[in-house]
Amino acid sequence: MDLEYGSDYEKFRKEVKKFIKENEKLNFQNPTLRSKERVAWQKKLIEQGYFARSIPKEYGGFGGDMDIIKGRIIAEEFSKSPIPKPLGGQGIQMLVPTMLELGNEEQKQAYIKPTLHGEMIWCQGYSEPNSGSDLASLQTKGELDGDEWVINGQKIWTSTAKFAQMCFCLVRTEPDAPKHQGISFLLIPMDTPGIEIRPIMQMTLDADFNEVFFC
Repeated sequence: MDLEYGSDYEKFRKEVKKFIKENEKLNFQNPTLRSKERVAWQKKLIEQGYFARSIPKEYGGFGGDMDIIKGRIIAEEFSKSPIPKPLGGQGIQMLVPTMLELGNEEQKQAYIKPTLHGEMIWCQGYSEPNSGSDLASLQTKGELDGDEWVINGQKIWTSTAKFAQMCFCLVRTEPDAPKHQGISFLLIPMDTPGIEIRPIMQMTLDADFNEVFFC
């Protein structure tokens, strides 16, 4: 079995290394999420084809191929360097693929580009105090009131909740349905009245996780 990458891929690797070397001393003066520097850097990575390679251009991506080997080379070389990595992990890894597959055009236009560019940060509303790996046991409820959903319940271990503008959240919207049914995937602005975020303090005095209350 030939495990070598081949000349074309090694040429691509050299291009990636050159880009990293030219930018490896990059140091954000404003390290906060969604700072202008970070957004500009994220866009530059996309323009170079080193991030969001296969996402269509109309949604803010590079619009290239889905070459897995090139993606592996990019990941390998970036992992060896202190160069800043793309932001927005959960939104990029979980929300964007779901939106591309199942979202309508209005949703795609509204959410994908700002998420890829680091302008919109997402948190994930799955785990609850009594519902972890068994997501079908979740108890957070959603009731339709006119054209709005009214959410009541609690999520826990929610990373980046205190920074996020949006939450993709699993909510039980059909309480009489079997436990593995009647669950909806809702997109919730985090500045919605009635949402309370409580950081969970760690021994390090950091608070990477949060409780999120909907009431």
